[in-house]
Amino acid sequence: MGFFDKARQYLGLGGSSDEDEADDPAPNAAAPGARGRDRKDRPPLVEPPAGTGQSVEDALAAREAGDHAEARKILATIDRGKGLRTLLRAAAALEAGDEDVVKSLLAAVAEEAEGWKLSLQLAGALGDPALAAPYLARAVAAKAPAWAIAWARAGSSDEAERRAGLVDLLFEDPRLARTIAARDFNVVGAVTDADATPRYAAFAHGRDSIRRFGAATVGRLVDRAQGGAR
Repeated sequence: MGFFDKARQYLGLGGSSDEDEADDPAPNAAAPGARGRDRKDRPPLVEPPAGTGQSVEDALAAREAGDHAEARKILATIDRGKGLRTLLRAAAALEAGDEDVVKSLLAAVAEEAEGWKLSLQLAGALGDPALAAPYLARAVAAKAPAWAIAWARAGSSDEAERRAGLVDLLFEDPRLARTIAARDFNVVGAVTDADATPRYAAFAHGRDSIRRFGAATVGRLVDRAQGGAR
């Protein structure tokens, strides 16, 4: 039996559709170990706009279209002084060589980098195990939960590291593992878990946004804010 066949067994994906239906809880149930339905009408896992009709998604789309100036304009408009918007706004300023804006935002970036969440989002966005290693180490030092470390490792481009992360995740948090299997790896038959989905959304949106923006630039910014490399 291959690795992913074993993973499917751990995730509980071996039963028939009738069994899946019988195992599912009522919409508002939260029984331990229960699987939530992957509802087609659920809202997308994106950050809501800041009341301007624009969002981080709009800024990232502008960057991907090659309009970095428009992306910076959007990020400046929606910036609330903290969170992902501020982080990406500062990273865009660093990329553009706008030192005045970078310096004005470094304290806020340093505050965002406290704890483990941003370090693991960066590690997951970078993918490369050598580049991700310092951020994983920071997260471990900040006492990141085992499920979060496993998830970041599961995003590695290195096959052995990715498998180790997936195995750890299966044992540490099966419900989150099912959600990640459905959303990150598109495993056929996997469904999201109602309890794990909010945690997934809070972590994955930042990670994916950093990846789309350019994780290397965000990493340089965070290192600088924490007094490390430029």
